[in-house]
Amino acid sequence: MSISNKATLMFYESGFVCSQAVFATLGEQLGIERKQALKIAAGFGGGVASQGSICGAVSGAIMAIGLKHGHYEGSDEYAKNETTFLAQEFIEKIKDKYGCYTCKGITGIDFTMPEGRKLAKEKGIWEKNGLCFNVIKDTVEIVEEMW
Repeated sequence: MSISNKATLMFYESGFVCSQAVFATLGEQLGIERKQALKIAAGFGGGVASQGSICGAVSGAIMAIGLKHGHYEGSDEYAKNETTFLAQEFIEKIKDKYGCYTCKGITGIDFTMPEGRKLAKEKGIWEKNGLCFNVIKDTVEIVEEMW
């Protein structure tokens, strides 16, 4: 396991959500302060505010891609296109591995329902080597390979 993935999983095991674990790890590599990265990514877990949409790990990765390659001038078409292309490429890699890129699609759990969290616990998806744990690990590896 890479040093980056050890750091990512340490964040996750410390109680941070998937988006925070991914973005804090990749963001620190790009010079963003840990506390700031954790705060920025806080609302993206569980498919953006536990709504089951885009997986939090995927959101964290796309934020990191934007941090590294994104544009900060409206006229920078190259950076804008490069960021979009890399985010699309990343999403395709996740879809190849997990069949989709949404939290609900990957986990099969509806976190908007009270039974969702109970089912997630029963299935152990948040446990070490559980589904979410593996998605987070794979997400960091894919992004680092792309860089």
